[in-house]
This record gives sequence, structure tokens and C-alpha cells, in this order.
Amino acid sequence: MIGRIKSLSNRSGFIYAENGQTVYFTNAAVWEHDFPFLTIGQPVSFELQPGDWPRASNVHLFERHAPHVPEKAPGPVQLRYVGFDQANSVRTFRFQAVVSGEQTRDYVVKADVKLFQKYRVGIQEGPALCGSIVHAELTAPRPKQGPFVLTEKHLLALVAARTVPPRKPFRRRPRVVRPAIARPATAR
Repeated sequence: MIGRIKSLSNRSGFIYAENGQTVYFTNAAVWEHDFPFLTIGQPVSFELQPGDWPRASNVHLFERHAPHVPEKAPGPVQLRYVGFDQANSVRTFRFQAVVSGEQTRDYVVKADVKLFQKYRVGIQEGPALCGSIVHAELTAPRPKQGPFVLTEKHLLALVAARTVPPRKPFRRRPRVVRPAIARPATAR
């Protein structure tokens, strides 16, 4: 079913379904990566559980819905890392851009894995680096629609921005010299 968030708290909320029914849901019924993006008026899709009280499960953002006209100015762009695909040495990182009350848009960033090896950058840094590229493009005055490419220029900027903390010189602790203890003379 489809509906809109009617009310929301930290642990639960209500959905106003398209059939006019008000349906209860808990935060455990919401997809984990969608929970932070839920707002009042947000279109969602869900499954109705049978029982005396209408209860929703499998609640997630409804992405094919006409954009909701927000009551306030739209919030900042939030990116969600969706995963990657790899063909030969090209890895394609996939993202979804979420703006409160608007349709979710998909973006991809292509990266050559050989560049990561060349500049000794861990491949696990790829999603964060590619996410910053997408975010920079989306917040630009004239945003591009993609696909975007991770270039040597991006990796060189990352390597140049890294600061290596100065290494503390190794210092030995001073040796503690204990005074000799006078022993009593023993009689023979």
C-alpha cells in the first residue's frame, strides 16, 4: 500500500493510507537506511498486517510518487551509498540522493581500481571519496546529472590533503638509581 507519514516519534508513528485508513508502525518495521529520512508528509510504501488494529510492516520511502510540495524549504541533499559493481578494473559506485519531499535520484561514479593502487589509497575509501564527488556536483550552481568519473586529480587532492602526524622521538625513561642499603654487620 501507499500512504504518507501522519505522525512520527523516535519509536513509532502513524501512516495515513491512500484508502483513508490510519495505520500504526514501529521503527522496527521501517527499512534501516530509510528511517533517518522519514518526515511528516513523506510518501511511503508499506504492507498491511492482518489483525484487529491496522499495523504496517516493511515501511520504506516511496520513490515513484509525484514530488511532495514541502511546507518549508527543502533540506540539504543527503546521499545514501547503495553498493558497487565491478567489471575488469572499473568499479562503479552507486548512490541515491535524497531530498526531503522529493523523488530519490540515482547517481553513479566510475573509478579505475588501478588508480587506487597507483596512489596507495585503500579501496575502502572509494565510497566516501565518490560520495564527496557526487555531493559537490549536486550542490554546484549548475549540477550535472552524471555519470561521474573519479579521476587522478581527485586522488591527488586526497593524497595531498592527508596530513601525517609528526612522530614523537623515542625517549627512554631515565634509569632510577637507588641508594645502597647499609646492611648490619653480622658476627662470626
